[in-house]
Amino acid sequence: MTYQEALAYIASLEPRGWRLGLDRMEAFVRRAGLSDVVGGPGGPQFIHVAGTNGKGSVTAYLQSLLVEGGFRTGAFFSPFVYDPRERVQLGRDMISREDLALLTAQLQPIAESFSDTDFGGITEFEFKTALGFLYWKRKQCEWVALEVGLGGRLDATNVVTPKASVIVSIGLDHTAILGHTVAGIAFEKAGVIKPGVTVVAGKMPIESLSVIQYVAKDQGSEIWRFGKEITTQFLGDGSVTVTTPLAKHENLRSGMWGAWQAHNLALAIGAIDAAEIVLTPEAFALGTKRAKAPGRFESAKFKGKRMILDGAHNEDAGKALAFNLWQLLRPNREPHCVLVTNMVGGHDPASFYKEIAPFIKSAHVVPIGFHRATPVEETAAVLRNLVPSVQVHDSVMGGLEAAAADSGRGDSILVTGSFYLVGEVGRAIKFVGS
Repeated sequence: MTYQEALAYIASLEPRGWRLGLDRMEAFVRRAGLSDVVGGPGGPQFIHVAGTNGKGSVTAYLQSLLVEGGFRTGAFFSPFVYDPRERVQLGRDMISREDLALLTAQLQPIAESFSDTDFGGITEFEFKTALGFLYWKRKQCEWVALEVGLGGRLDATNVVTPKASVIVSIGLDHTAILGHTVAGIAFEKAGVIKPGVTVVAGKMPIESLSVIQYVAKDQGSEIWRFGKEITTQFLGDGSVTVTTPLAKHENLRSGMWGAWQAHNLALAIGAIDAAEIVLTPEAFALGTKRAKAPGRFESAKFKGKRMILDGAHNEDAGKALAFNLWQLLRPNREPHCVLVTNMVGGHDPASFYKEIAPFIKSAHVVPIGFHRATPVEETAAVLRNLVPSVQVHDSVMGGLEAAAADSGRGDSILVTGSFYLVGEVGRAIKFVGS
């Protein structure tokens, strides 16, 4: 099997969508001979990361900290942004094309054996999760930073028994699948809490935190809360100190920019301590500084204009993006961004766009090459109630060209609304992150 054939096979599973439930994934793991990988004493150990927003950044911090600690480190990100190989990583490197093709060929007949059973066919996400497990087994990883795909309790990644769990945030997103209340969504994400395994909880509404505390107590698991057991202190030199129940970590400077990055970093460090992983002060400092996550307020250039790429796609992420824009653009009193955007189904566009609307002088809505993409006219109709000027385009590059022409001196082109869109734009302008 070639790399392109492997990608084509994995893509062929995409129409099956999401299947929330662990019975089939557990059976897939058994048939693939991976039962010893998902948390047993002989395989890699996991830190499991769930949350509505910020879980990719926390996973990136964990990955970087573990690498700098000298561990043979795996990582799993959901979704990918620029390259499908971003999902499964070793150290800071994506899985090679050769390894992806080899492991896909090995897993394909096992996956296909489910099609004529009561389980039904393996989904794309289940397949990629199992591929990660097989890859980390082959590479003899010691630790894996594992990001949840959707929810937590019934997500395919939840077959692992981790050494620590993280729930970064709770917000209203994927409500058709996870529920229409923050308490209901919190219950789904709290499903990553395993008996006796410490959970690190980020800043979130009290009704969400109460649910997580209840589940942690029921599981006999200690809970470390941001702002309580885990704290941050900002110093005048720009560094941050993170204190956990076990240690104080000083002189930390984040490699990622944004309003929530100190929070996300603190949760990652809390998880490292909760998992009883011993790192040197130098490893903490370097791991923090060298952490990178694509599509999180990244900067690029297009037609001489500054471009900001951010995968925000729900109300809470919109608030964080708005704060970041305010910090970047506050010397200017007028809207200073030309928006290139669209979304995929399952999100609430009005609640997202209203958060960033004060910064937008005009909007260009483009199609996304994904089966759940929202029609451009549907997104444009929402934006016309919020920003002064809205145009629709029949291609991503057409929208980018129009946005550049629409940009004045000092304006920025803002690409947001979906990680899928950010990825398409990045590939179109040959930007793959820094």
